[in-house]
Amino acid sequence: MKIRKITDNKRNYIEMLLLADPQEDMIEKYLDDGEMFLLEDHGDPKTVCVVELLKNRRCELKNIATVEKDQGKGYGKYMIHYVCEHYSNRCDVMYVGTGNSRKTLEFYEKCGFVNSHMVMNFFVDHYDQPIYEDGVRLIDMIYLKKNLESEVDVKKVVDLALEAGRILLKNGAEIFRVEETITRICHRFHVDHVDIFTLSHGLFISAENGNEEAYTKVKHVPLSASHLGIVAEVNALSREISAGDVGIDEATERLKEIEKMPSMKKYFQVLASGIASGTFGYMMGANVIESFVTFGIGCVLGTWMLLVKKYGMSKIISNIVGGVIISTLAIAAKNILNQADLRIDGMVIGSIMPLVPGLAFVNAIRDIADSDFLSGTVRMIDAILVFVYIAVGMGLTFSIYNNMLGGPLL
Repeated sequence: MKIRKITDNKRNYIEMLLLADPQEDMIEKYLDDGEMFLLEDHGDPKTVCVVELLKNRRCELKNIATVEKDQGKGYGKYMIHYVCEHYSNRCDVMYVGTGNSRKTLEFYEKCGFVNSHMVMNFFVDHYDQPIYEDGVRLIDMIYLKKNLESEVDVKKVVDLALEAGRILLKNGAEIFRVEETITRICHRFHVDHVDIFTLSHGLFISAENGNEEAYTKVKHVPLSASHLGIVAEVNALSREISAGDVGIDEATERLKEIEKMPSMKKYFQVLASGIASGTFGYMMGANVIESFVTFGIGCVLGTWMLLVKKYGMSKIISNIVGGVIISTLAIAAKNILNQADLRIDGMVIGSIMPLVPGLAFVNAIRDIADSDFLSGTVRMIDAILVFVYIAVGMGLTFSIYNNMLGGPLL
């Protein structure tokens, strides 16, 4: 099911609205000023509703109608839950007016509405023809109301916020960004008392709303490769949530889609690794031939990194082997091309760039600068150890070549 806001051509849905309000001129009174929402299931319209904003943080559900063949299937209840959640950041109370039909009153009561007040003879004074529902003539307008904060489920809100934080942390976001996003989502749904403790590989959240409902959860987040595209998408979603444009259920589904967002095509990643290596090598003083060789080494290294990701190899092995690949190919190029001005260090300097955890290193510095010393230190140590692994692989290869094979290192 999907609910979307209708801003244009609202009168296309008059036939559906007439199912709940049988006089068209009464619908016209609130159709332009009200906000319309349409629930679709597999592309078929099922339920439509109109909500009008009132003064003093109040709103009124003016009309809600489900196509006759689909009534009783839960579409109406789902729509009411959605609009209550949607308006909970702008309004404290939602009203709905209905006739004195027991069936309709019970429906709204099951949705959490309670009696508010009554307008005597409303259907007699404002409608041209008598209106009957379940054999009962509607005379008085009975208003019910719902406290929109009661719609908030602390557990559901915290689960959503925690999932957004987990995805951010997993994909390389800074600690302050993770905590800011979690806080923003919780506050949007009236969970105002939030305590967050974030580490580089773990999240601890404890939240409580005004009804003294508390919920605490811990999430382990293993260190992994960064994906800034996912970080950007989660940031954009959190701002839509804060603006009241996205509800809890929709946000949960979108987070699932965002996490599945694929990386660049494999050939593009390999090519990018090669271009980055060759370009960095040239910037660091390599000549043209050395830069082209570095490009080739970078492409091979990019292929190795894809294999590491595919088979889930450990960071120690992947970086040591990466260092071995770089140094071995540089030595091979030196001997095969057999040019006196071809320097191994000119090829190696650029080739190691795809392995260098630059983003993790920078984030570690930012975390320390933001006084997140524990997380920053962990990330810093992790980045430094990667440098060590690369050095071990390269040092091992050069030692074997120099001491066992007698090759000069130039």
